[in-house]
Amino acid sequence: MDKSVAHKKTIFYVDEEGNSPVENFLDRLDASAKAKITARIEFLGKHWREARRPLVDYLENGLYELRVQFVKDKVRVIYAYMFKDYIVLLHGIIKRTAKVPENDKLIAQERRLNFERLVKQGRVRLP
Repeated sequence: MDKSVAHKKTIFYVDEEGNSPVENFLDRLDASAKAKITARIEFLGKHWREARRPLVDYLENGLYELRVQFVKDKVRVIYAYMFKDYIVLLHGIIKRTAKVPENDKLIAQERRLNFERLVKQGRVRLP
């Protein structure tokens, strides 16, 4: 196996001002929820090839969801595989409907396109 693609680096989407909506979303959760989601994000980076439902699911148009279940809440972090070796975390929600709302998918898609543009323009550097 090619070790250069064995793991993918998980990174947070950042906008032009350096804001990270997913980090802000995680910071609003209680400490135990944030810890559980952070552990799942780390697991995804290491085991992305084997990751399947119920941990992750494909949404559409290159978007995926990291799925974390709590007693009362279903947390979703929408992400995309980008720039060969990266998983970019685009949008976080507490899901209250059967499906991920279309508006949330649109937000994630816009952020994905924006991030790609910012990286290509050199305004955001990949770690």
